[in-house]
Amino acid sequence: MRVIPPIEITESMLVYSSVIEAPPAKYDGTTQYALDVTVCQGVLGGVLAVYRSLRAANKGHTPEASPDWWQYIGDTYGAYAAGTAYSKGHRVIDPVAHLVYESQMDANTGQPLATGTAWAKVGPTNKFSSFDQLRSTQTVAPIDIVQTVAPGRRVSSIAVIGLDAASVSISVTVDGVEVYAVSVKLSKRKSFGWRDYFYGEFTYRKNVQFFNLPQYRNAHITVTVRKAVGLRKVGGIILGNAVYIGDMQYKARSDDLNFSTITRNRWGDLEMDPQRSVPKLSGQVWFDKQLTDRLLELRQQLSGRPAVWSGLDDFTLDYFEPLFIYGPHKEFSIDLDGPRHGIIDLEVEEM
Repeated sequence: MRVIPPIEITESMLVYSSVIEAPPAKYDGTTQYALDVTVCQGVLGGVLAVYRSLRAANKGHTPEASPDWWQYIGDTYGAYAAGTAYSKGHRVIDPVAHLVYESQMDANTGQPLATGTAWAKVGPTNKFSSFDQLRSTQTVAPIDIVQTVAPGRRVSSIAVIGLDAASVSISVTVDGVEVYAVSVKLSKRKSFGWRDYFYGEFTYRKNVQFFNLPQYRNAHITVTVRKAVGLRKVGGIILGNAVYIGDMQYKARSDDLNFSTITRNRWGDLEMDPQRSVPKLSGQVWFDKQLTDRLLELRQQLSGRPAVWSGLDDFTLDYFEPLFIYGPHKEFSIDLDGPRHGIIDLEVEEM
């Protein structure tokens, strides 16, 4: 089993993103737009749809009604303006902290975002959702998602998780020269008969991992998430240095923490309130006692912090997903009873 303690991705490390954060100017039908200029459409406090001009001399073509002239590239919210009067339920972004806030009152003018009761923090902006390590969020876009990170330190491993895409590519460049590249098709459709072959639905991998990144301090690591049509989604881009902690043993268990409620009234009628289920992994890891100091340091480092826990190196195996999880450990007990080897009792819950 390998564990990737994630490094924090800061604003200065994210050197490029195809995902919109700060909204561009609103569309004006009297303006002539050049190629690649972006505009937005929407109302105060609501979702702002962002479009990119596909041609030069673009004038009088309403973005949402002119797909030959404009490409829809994503949504965002307006940047907070202290002098604007917001109503309850209006949303804004703080482009410096990269957070979304929702107004908790009408006539909300001049109230600070981060303090007081006038605003409630919703979560990270869409651009930074795939780098938020403390919430289960996703970056979502109608075009291919491209994120380039310059960690400023050596990293050996990457996991791209929570995917809804057809393929994912990872490349590493150093001083403009590509030194590593890999591309993976995420389809995992299998046919167990003629009916499956002709009519079976396509299913896709949600997580990939690589432990062989070239370790350059000045590397730029680019992740590209692709899909022919529909929304592309990525739940997390996790970078770090993987730590080998031992071998996952047979009888590992995958379970779900089900937060749905199921009740019956006095006549036996069933009422259900479906909610999210949280995956849980539990099992034992057999380790060489020479790793004991490493395990103690790792356990302390990850106290109350999430990490990638991978029971298998090969993400193409059919039983990879149950043994892969991103989240905090609930149990990490070390049994040193054996003469040369010990056992870790491990339990991890997904974010």
